[in-house]
Amino acid sequence: MKKIGNNHAFIDSQNLNLSIKEMGWNLDFHRFRVYLEDHYAIRKAFLFLGFVATNQT
Repeated sequence: MKKIGNNHAFIDSQNLNLSIKEMGWNLDFHRFRVYLEDHYAIRKAFLFLGFVATNQT
């Protein structure tokens, strides 16, 4: 049975990337997204990349 919710995930990509690499893993973002939906009823996930110089006005 799937949980019903209106949950959102806000993910800091730098911390996620460093943690995953430190453990010697590779992250499959599609499977990670499915995991968030199945286990936490996440409907939207936002991945924050940090400062990107080309996006500065």
